[in-house]
Amino acid sequence: MSDKQGMDRRDFLMGAALTGLTMGLVVEELRAEPQAAAQQPAAAGPPVTCAVIGLGARGRETLTALAKIAGAPVAAICDSYTSEAYVKRAQTIAPNAKFEADYKAVLAMPNVQAVFVDTPSHLHKQIVLDALQAGKHVFCEAPLASSIEDARAIAAAGAAAKTIFMPGLQYRANKMHNHALTFLGDMGAPVAARAQWHRKTSWRAAAPTPEREKELSWRIYKDTSTGLPGEIGIHQFDVISWYLKEQPIAVTGFGNKKPKDRMEVPDTIQCVFEYPSGVCMVYDATICNSFDGTYEIIMGPAFAMMIRDQRGWMYKETDSPLLGWEVYARKDKYGDENGIALVADATKLMSQGKEPGKVGTDVSKSALYQACEAFIESVRTGKKPAATPEIAYQANVVAIRAHEACMTGGRVEIPADSLKL
Repeated sequence: MSDKQGMDRRDFLMGAALTGLTMGLVVEELRAEPQAAAQQPAAAGPPVTCAVIGLGARGRETLTALAKIAGAPVAAICDSYTSEAYVKRAQTIAPNAKFEADYKAVLAMPNVQAVFVDTPSHLHKQIVLDALQAGKHVFCEAPLASSIEDARAIAAAGAAAKTIFMPGLQYRANKMHNHALTFLGDMGAPVAARAQWHRKTSWRAAAPTPEREKELSWRIYKDTSTGLPGEIGIHQFDVISWYLKEQPIAVTGFGNKKPKDRMEVPDTIQCVFEYPSGVCMVYDATICNSFDGTYEIIMGPAFAMMIRDQRGWMYKETDSPLLGWEVYARKDKYGDENGIALVADATKLMSQGKEPGKVGTDVSKSALYQACEAFIESVRTGKKPAATPEIAYQANVVAIRAHEACMTGGRVEIPADSLKL
């Protein structure tokens, strides 16, 4: 049930913020933000007592995020791997939490209200189903599962639950991604999209025994992993589908046939997604090189937008009309283009008498932090999260089909009926 102690498949949500530093841009925008209010940090309310199941890298990141959120005490931590040093790493972050080796013991704790499932993808299903059955609120990391059947079972249970179920599509709660969405009406109909994730790392973990190494290295095996599309790309595929307001109808994939570390899945992939509107999205991911980091780009007739986790920029066409606010904004050069940055908290900063261009976006609050905060607030208020079980299932199917395309080097259709629960 434990996760890899080093790089996690979802680490890119944390690492993406660092790639923005390579651009050296912190610029302002003065536009009103109709969606920003929903994304502002919630005032502290009744405490929501939490438990984290899975204490690998992602589980520890979740614990770190919860430690920064008011009213989200962690009462229990859980992992089937009981090495003293391994458990202590998590207990250092959550010193008041009780450790359990059996997740069912955690679910039996009456004071635990909300459970974060941070185990490897192929182990999500039973834990999530049991947690919902026990009446717990559940945050399940994305992908929901490594198979469509398991993903459907989890999503269906989440949709039917009387408690809050939130899938870990963190960008749905990310201020910058929500803020950028408000500009799409000014772009005209999107004509193209592009995204990438580049990070030099390894998915093979060192461990004391061969059995433990295999357990920690689950991402490299085709029986337990959905590869780069499922373990990484799913978040970015979801962003583009969210922005386009449609799901892809087909994907063509290419994968490195000779991956490193004896991997059974490609360590480098390229995908082309076809959408009903005629838009194509090109995706590129690798664990062999870090050049140019992580981003999503969406292009329209008037301008293009680039988003790098907590930072975003607008690149206007020379013949695009003035929007009004951009003449007051700072502009910085990136390559041959001048970028006008989008500051998600600009309106809030101005109301506090601050200058957005000098303060900039708060990059310390990662997409994971914002997702955890949104989940806790949903538990408090009963309001459904922006990322729903249906959305998570669709993203899971798309990611698995993309992985199939990369494994075969061919085109895989994604019928609309296959995206329905």
